[in-house]
Amino acid sequence: MDFRYSKQLVLVTLAALMGLSAVLFHQHPAPLSTAIELDTKGQPTIGYSKAPVHLVIFEEPKCPDCKNFTNHIFPKIKKDFIDTNKILYTIIPVSFIPNSMPAAVAWLCVYNQDEEYPNDALFFSYVEHMYAKQPSERLDWATEKNLEQFAKETSPAIRLKSLKDCIAREGHRIQIEKNTKYGMKIMKGELGTPTLYINGVQVDDMSYANIRKMIESARQQKGNKS
Repeated sequence: MDFRYSKQLVLVTLAALMGLSAVLFHQHPAPLSTAIELDTKGQPTIGYSKAPVHLVIFEEPKCPDCKNFTNHIFPKIKKDFIDTNKILYTIIPVSFIPNSMPAAVAWLCVYNQDEEYPNDALFFSYVEHMYAKQPSERLDWATEKNLEQFAKETSPAIRLKSLKDCIAREGHRIQIEKNTKYGMKIMKGELGTPTLYINGVQVDDMSYANIRKMIESARQQKGNKS
């Protein structure tokens, strides 16, 4: 047998198989990493309720990385995917940084200003403004006075007296504590923020380029290519 010929035949066969694999990979993208089920019932959410892709993020009011994410990455996600009805987006508020609880409570006070009709849009506006104004993590800035001032600057739709009363009685502290424990459980005892999940898959690289890539991949796998 001519071994040179046999070697060439093997190489040609391998090349053909690799080409076929490339075509199949292009037609059927590799599945995302293992996803987990996330309970977002009662959590502030915006976007298209029937969207095939759901982003869930754990955020802490005094977290500086959350500030950077909200100021620089979230606006791009909103413009490209939320405003175009391509995704659903949920924030799960938590508190673990010293003296951040009043701010986390204030978030939910605004969200539940009218308990029968939680206001997602008003919640997101308040969160965005608070992060835009967020002082140093080292400062004890989450005071009733500052939280009221942030609300006043956010929207006249926020009822300041109602907010003040809600913060004073820590109206939603129990929910924040539940969210925090839930985050700890999901992240196996190491709660970090911001932590983002796309259809239950945790995002390791929080750059917009990677988030966009993961969203598009998730949409492809759900059969949405437009």
